[in-house]
Amino acid sequence: MRDFGLILGIVVGVVLVAGLLLGPSDRAPVIAPDFTLSNLDGEPVTLASYRGQVVVLDFWATWCKPCITSFPDLHELVARYKSEGVVLLVVSIDKSLKKPREYLIEHGYSTENVLWGSLAEARAVKELFGVIGIPQTLIIDRGGYIQFKGHPTKIYDETLSSFL
Repeated sequence: MRDFGLILGIVVGVVLVAGLLLGPSDRAPVIAPDFTLSNLDGEPVTLASYRGQVVVLDFWATWCKPCITSFPDLHELVARYKSEGVVLLVVSIDKSLKKPREYLIEHGYSTENVLWGSLAEARAVKELFGVIGIPQTLIIDRGGYIQFKGHPTKIYDETLSSFL
């Protein structure tokens, strides 16, 4: 009987901690904070200029193995919905713009949607969105509200199409 009480106490504790960490699932969406960063071509890109489109905002770096692994699938997914107003913006957390630029060009990706500015600026945007680890991806709906925040491999066609 004593073991049952201990097990029950552990289960209740785990559930309470999970509830605190994950929070309620019916939280109202919050408006995405605006920011401006330069893309890898040196042109300023402002999040608010994409209002009216669905934005997939990915935090990524070339030194991050899970980022590199999930990158092709995320690009492919967004490309399927491009004609429906879905855009991909990638914030690079690399130390310089040289490595991401080389990686993107070598693998045939565009550099105009990858944002950097400087490491300090990229980190500031990362903190603005409460991103702790990468890869981390957000879906921002046409009204500018954050509808999804999680690992890019957790975004499926059904997830993305539900915001169209």
